[in-house]
Order: sequence, then C-alpha cells, then structure tokens
Amino acid sequence: MVLNLCVKHNCKTDKKMKYIRNSLLLLGLALGLLSCTKEIKQGTKATKSSIGVEAYVVKAMGLDNRIKTTGNLLPNEMIELRSEVAGRIDQLVISEGKRVKKGTLLVQIDDSELQAQLRKLQAQLKLVEENEKRQKELWDINGISKVEYDRSYTELESTRADIDSTLSKIRKSKIVAPFDGTLGLRSVSEGAYVSVGTTIASLVQLDPLKLEFSVPEKYASYVKDGMTVDFSVAGNAQPFQAKVYAYQSQIDEQSRTLKVRALLPNPDGKLIPGAFADLSILLERIDQALMVPTYCIVPLLNGQNLFVCRNGQANLINVVVGIRTEEQIQILQGIAIGDTIATTGLLAIKDKTPVSVKKIINVP
Repeated sequence: MVLNLCVKHNCKTDKKMKYIRNSLLLLGLALGLLSCTKEIKQGTKATKSSIGVEAYVVKAMGLDNRIKTTGNLLPNEMIELRSEVAGRIDQLVISEGKRVKKGTLLVQIDDSELQAQLRKLQAQLKLVEENEKRQKELWDINGISKVEYDRSYTELESTRADIDSTLSKIRKSKIVAPFDGTLGLRSVSEGAYVSVGTTIASLVQLDPLKLEFSVPEKYASYVKDGMTVDFSVAGNAQPFQAKVYAYQSQIDEQSRTLKVRALLPNPDGKLIPGAFADLSILLERIDQALMVPTYCIVPLLNGQNLFVCRNGQANLINVVVGIRTEEQIQILQGIAIGDTIATTGLLAIKDKTPVSVKKIINVP
C-alpha cells in the first residue's frame, strides 16, 4: 500500500516538472521571436535613413584655356652709337630723349685730313688715267711690252682703291640714324676726342615694341603666329595686347620652355622697354566643357574621384581632370551631362552610401 502511494506521488511530480519545462521553453521562444522582430525593424529603419547632401548638376559650358606667365618689353630696334674712326667730334647733334628720323646726322668727327687726302688722290687719278690711256695705245701698236702696260694699269687701279678707302673713312666719320627712333643719354661732349669703338649714345625704336616671354613645353603646340597675348605692366592699370609674330625653332633644353616674341603698337610711348609684364595667353576656346566645382574632387590613391548621386546612393567614380580655373575644374572622362555631383558631406559618405539631395547649387 505504501508502495502504491509513492508511485502515484512520483507520477504527479513528473507531470508537474514536465509542464514547467514546457512553459519555460515556450516563454523563451516567444522572447526570442520578439527580440528578432525588434532588430529587424530597427535594421529596416536604419537602412531607410540617408545622408542629406547638396549637389551640382553637370552641364556643358564655354571654357577659355588660358595660361599665365611673365615677360619683358623690348625695343623693336636698338643700337649703341659708336665711333668707327678716331678723331675729334666736330659736330654733335644729339638731343637726349628726342625722336629722330632715319638718315639724320647725329655725329660728325673731324675729317679735314681725309678730305685733303681725297683731293690729292683725285688729282693723282687724272694723271694715272692719262698715263694708262697712252700706254694702252702704245701697246695696241706694239710700241711697248705687256709688262709696261700692266704697270700703268696697276697704278691706276691702286689709285682708285685708295680713293674708295678714303671715301669709306669719310663716311665713317659721320654717324647718322639708321632708323626712326629715340635718342638716349649721351656719354661724350662736342669737341671731345674719341677712339675707335667709343660709345656716344644709344638709339632705340619705341614704336612698335616687342614682348618677349616663354611658355612651358607642354603648351608649345598651341603657339601660332597672330595669336593674341593680353598683358599688364606695373604702375599702369590699362590692359594691353600684343600679337605673336615669331617664336624660337626649338625648345630650350635647360628650362624646357619655348621662347616667343609678340609685337604691339606704342604710339604714345606709354610703355618703356625693359618693363616687367604679367601675361595671360588664350590658347584655345572649348565650347562644350564639362565643369564641376573644384572642391567636389576627392583625391585617392587611384587618382581623382567624384561622388555621383544615382538611384538614392553616392557612387564613387574615378575621373580624368583637365583644365583648372580658380573655382572649377574640367572633367574629361568619367561623367556626362546631367549627372548629379555631391558637393557637401564628402567626408561622411562612402561608395554606395544612401544619400538624398536636399539642394541643387549653381556655379557661375
């Protein structure tokens, strides 16, 4: 009897324990399911959130491909007036800083001795010409030998050569202006004795002027005759223009640049040779250039990149850049007209990051 009671008691206990275990198991499953549902909802909510950015819509626009460099103004022509013969300055017609015409007598060195020598030679010439004529007639009739005639002929040619030499020295004793120009400061006075090579003054042609400058080797192919060069000089707010007329036939091996010269009118003499010039050179005009703000560029190890907003996300696109201006940069490859480029939040977003465009900006 006691045995039967124990058996009944144990059975009731086992049923109760089994019920408790099942209840706890169901409770655990319910809590787990509730936690998973909450995480899924939170994940879905996080996926749907995006970063708000400002953006720029790519469009084609005109672009001037310009480079900036420096140069120097040069006179169109410039010489130093130097004496070719030694002697005393008999006449000095140099007004410092004044313009003179081509052919104007500027310096006359005393040539009185040369003039006297010329008259003597001219008198001798008449005698030797008569002598040569008589000797020629005698030789024609075999009255004299060929040697005697050749001697008279040589004397005639020698006298003529002496006259030409004297005339040349007389011409050198006069210094005349070889072109229209402006005289510089003189370094001698009238009556002074000068030797061969003494500098007397300078003569420069100020209208037109030359503008000399150099362009980097990679732009050498753009340089053409007739292209316009804009420039300015210190102390003068007026803009000036020059036209390219010549350039060096080869690249300088040391500086890797091409030397170029341009010509400009200077009728009023406002510009002075030797002045330093700041140049802006238009190399080409691009009508359909894709430009984006410079600050949109994201430099990475693979090169230059942009974040292009497509289908609600930012796509990191590698691009090839071209001409850079103060505020914009040209994109040669990687984007097209109408693409939306992220301009803000560039440090917060990555490739494939969800984004929403909250504002479209315009760039002048």
